[in-house]
Amino acid sequence: MIAGHLAGGKLDGQEGVREALPAPLPELRGPFALAVWDGTTLLLARDAFGQRPLWYAQRGNELWFASDPRRLRALGVPPGQIDRDALSDFLELLYVPAPASIWSGYRKLPAGHLLRAGEHGVEVRRWFDLPVPGSAEKRPSRISVRARLEDVAQQADPAACVVLSGDLGSSALLGLMTRKHGRVRSFGEPDPIARRVAERFRSAHSEAPVHAAEQVSQALAGLGEPLGDPALVELTAVLKAISSPAAAMAVGADELFAARPRYLRAARLPHSGRAGRAAGLMATLAPRHHRGRLQRTASAIGTSGAARARALVEVFSFEERRALIGSHARTAEGATADVDGNADAAVAFDLEVGLPDGVLASLHAAAARAGVELQAPFLDPSLAALVVPPAARHKLGRAHGGRMLRDAVADLLPRDVLMADPQPPPPVGAWLRGPLRPLLHDLLHAPSARIRALLDPRAIDETLRHSLMPRGDARQAWALLALEMWVRENRPQASGLRPQAS
Repeated sequence: MIAGHLAGGKLDGQEGVREALPAPLPELRGPFALAVWDGTTLLLARDAFGQRPLWYAQRGNELWFASDPRRLRALGVPPGQIDRDALSDFLELLYVPAPASIWSGYRKLPAGHLLRAGEHGVEVRRWFDLPVPGSAEKRPSRISVRARLEDVAQQADPAACVVLSGDLGSSALLGLMTRKHGRVRSFGEPDPIARRVAERFRSAHSEAPVHAAEQVSQALAGLGEPLGDPALVELTAVLKAISSPAAAMAVGADELFAARPRYLRAARLPHSGRAGRAAGLMATLAPRHHRGRLQRTASAIGTSGAARARALVEVFSFEERRALIGSHARTAEGATADVDGNADAAVAFDLEVGLPDGVLASLHAAAARAGVELQAPFLDPSLAALVVPPAARHKLGRAHGGRMLRDAVADLLPRDVLMADPQPPPPVGAWLRGPLRPLLHDLLHAPSARIRALLDPRAIDETLRHSLMPRGDARQAWALLALEMWVRENRPQASGLRPQAS
């Protein structure tokens, strides 16, 4: 944890601030959010992939910084009002991408960036350049990828408990760590693939059923800003069940090796402006609960590259966001990399935006809630430099992504494990229509719901009515529930708002 206040060329109230860099930034590995003060200049920096958060607030020639927005508030820096533009970002992506934050008075330092503050003012710039997907025509050899993976596994903590989820990344991580360190510990929910992998490597394996829906309130409480990824609930439940102070997860493997099913969809969807316009027309005529999906499908088919990547991840379309928040509806910042290919653009978006501000933010929150030190061995710059640049055709198979990872560990894992389908997303619809229905009704349907002062009440009711239908998008109701729970916990700062007309 770090926190401090720079004013008038003096650093006051410093906590966890270094007087010198331990090494040049490009040589640092692993997660970090650091502050360095040399007597005249303050340097703030965040690790290459954004595993640790870093917040700051600027008032004239004064700068406050902390690793958590609640620490900024403790320093006496008011957060301001909820930023309606950032609220639009949350409705689109279920998180707020840096450098924006949900609070108008706070900012977030983006992953791989540094902030330098001194007598010449404040400068924010990138210190780590992410590899650009699709920038290399040739793919690395299977041997070179395997060697780099083994180097990464060698650096992993052998005392950490490997979280097995039955997917390719976690299975490969357990196999690689076992080869380098001998028998390691593992944990997972009851799953035949995870159990088989644990038996193959003779790990000290334990498993327990995780009832994620019972821990929604705990998982979504105490967050610095709203996070709407349903996986946060499952992650919190899993990490709480681990009897270990440290856990190793294969986070980042899906992005580095293009293993998400969405990348395959981005590559295989046809591109047709005429078909996109036809789907858009159908969206205007279809029942309300079908329109969002049809609009996103129309956008994906009618566009390519970065626009298609965004269409495949947005939860509320621009029209739906405009109905909820009016003129503050906007399109969140995306990747800055200039990428042409559809799948490569989707990977670039996730590496620069989705991974640090969505996936890793949720993981950091879940680990903090469970009191577990989270480790992500695959998030290594040297591994990324090797496997990210090759074009998507080298990474996507006929039915699965992650081809380069699959080839590199083919001798470690059984074929059925190598070819297993990715784990399905959390059953949000079943949660909201089942055990969470009373909670949803009590929080969102009541006239006292806090988000009715942030969003248009009529649009909220329409969203709840249609998103919970059998073919509706339950993620939309989940997003509103997560936002309501966050606003209730932060109501002293979120007070004084008025309903936003559509």
